[in-house]
Amino acid sequence: MFKKIIFVLFFLFILNSCAVQQKTWSENDWYAYTKTSSEKQEPTKVYEFSDGIIRMHGENIGYLMSKKSYSNFELTLDYRWNLDEKYKSKGKMNSGVMYNIPTNSPDKVWPKGIQFQIKENTTGDFIFLDQVTAKVNGKQVEAGASVTSPKFSENEKPYGEWNSIIIKSVDGKITQFLNGKLVNEATEATSTEGRISLNYEGSAIDFKNIRLKQISK
Repeated sequence: MFKKIIFVLFFLFILNSCAVQQKTWSENDWYAYTKTSSEKQEPTKVYEFSDGIIRMHGENIGYLMSKKSYSNFELTLDYRWNLDEKYKSKGKMNSGVMYNIPTNSPDKVWPKGIQFQIKENTTGDFIFLDQVTAKVNGKQVEAGASVTSPKFSENEKPYGEWNSIIIKSVDGKITQFLNGKLVNEATEATSTEGRISLNYEGSAIDFKNIRLKQISK
């Protein structure tokens, strides 16, 4: 009996040491930044928050930036292109989710960090910004202002349908999933923790079901 108790306690300890904490997001977790203003703005004054959906549209490009910094996490969210005629965009639909944005990196369009590219025919690409590097397919990415590492697989749904993204970042190893399929991965990323942003790059886009699990090792 004593051995069984010890085993159960040990098992519970292991589970607790590998605990995953899940965070649910609201407008209070963000601030807004736009290209035409040098100040942080109230998110609801720049973008729409309604029925659990964030709607980003308008003439002024920018982003929602998380107030807090995160490391060793799994970020999940859904997005779709907003095809309402009054928000109609010109050219290719373009947006992105950025992460591992250092807390000492100033707000600008676009800040230092790593981006999950959301764009027509290229959704799933890595974009490494402001000298951030990593190894992709065993090859070191050359440092630069904005460097793209193309996805190795496609899985985007038709315009207007919801797509699901998962980004896992643990100690410099990054995996990017689109609708349940691994579409890109990297190791030895030089930016391993930081803030998260939802980018508005001139194409009307909706986001919902934003969840973040911080992994305690």
